[in-house]
Amino acid sequence: MVATHEPTRTATEQPREAVTYTYTPHQLNRLISREVCGRLHELADTLTTNAALLLANDVVPAAAKHARARTYLDVAAQLRHVGIAELVGVTVSELAQ
Repeated sequence: MVATHEPTRTATEQPREAVTYTYTPHQLNRLISREVCGRLHELADTLTTNAALLLANDVVPAAAKHARARTYLDVAAQLRHVGIAELVGVTVSELAQ
């Protein structure tokens, strides 16, 4: 059995109360869309970096290297477009209401 206890505090630290946030559906959609857009852009940045590293690698044959790097860059561009569309979709739906 695991014992639970109060977290250790310093003598001057005041106990904190739990904070609850309430979001409207529009605010929640905006927060989620921003997070999704950010993650898609991070993934696109990773693919762009992978393409640059692949092109700089002399061990990989040129024929395979260029085709794969082109695919990485194409997918990265598509991910960025999807991320932007996610934000635009939330903004348009908010303006329509």
